[in-house]
Amino acid sequence: MVKAFKSVVLGRDMENKMKRVHGVQERMGVCVVVALLFMTGAVLAQTGRLGQQQRPGGIAGQPAARGDKRDAVQISRMPPPNKTAMVRTPEFNVNVQNTMPKVTRKPREWALFEVKYESDAKWMDELSFSYHVMTKGKNDEGKDAFSYYTLTLRYIDVPKGEHMSCVAIPPSLVERHGEPVAVALEITNKDGKVLDSKSESIIPLPKEWWKDSKVLDNPQLTRRNGMVDRSKTPFALINADDYEVVQ
Repeated sequence: MVKAFKSVVLGRDMENKMKRVHGVQERMGVCVVVALLFMTGAVLAQTGRLGQQQRPGGIAGQPAARGDKRDAVQISRMPPPNKTAMVRTPEFNVNVQNTMPKVTRKPREWALFEVKYESDAKWMDELSFSYHVMTKGKNDEGKDAFSYYTLTLRYIDVPKGEHMSCVAIPPSLVERHGEPVAVALEITNKDGKVLDSKSESIIPLPKEWWKDSKVLDNPQLTRRNGMVDRSKTPFALINADDYEVVQ
């Protein structure tokens, strides 16, 4: 009977010890979970701080997109190099008496290239517009002859929004050397970075023909001067606020 009692006591002692062990294990498990949660929170907080520190410079790929948006300039409309580019000299009614009668009876035509563009930045410090125009006419022998004109316009302090830019070939050059068959425009910022470029052509030409030596060095092509900014034409007084001042 004593042995049976001792067995019962020993069994209870063992049971109590096992309960204490399980209790310790449960408390240890809770502590481990709490520690893991704490570490996870610390890691997330550190990640958040790193993300905030990276925002000014950004992650690879993101700053370029934002930078492109700040510097973005898009050509939204290019003039077609055909008969629609040929525009008669505007006539203005004035109240000044002419001292001499008009010499020219027939209105003359300019090759007018008006470009519409948009800038996304609040202000653009400087923009350069490089125009390239090819015309087609006849030489003294009656054969096809091509002429190449180029002109770069520089604008400063360009505000955000829609704007116009324009160059023109005077009537005398058009009458002598032919009408336009191709026009191209390349816009760069003050660092020389190309922001946008477009070209229009009614004859087969390479994509960037104005940079192609095979085109520019062709014996049928002659480089010429004479293309002017719109401010040097009679069109300067029409919708003047749509155009930035050329520097």
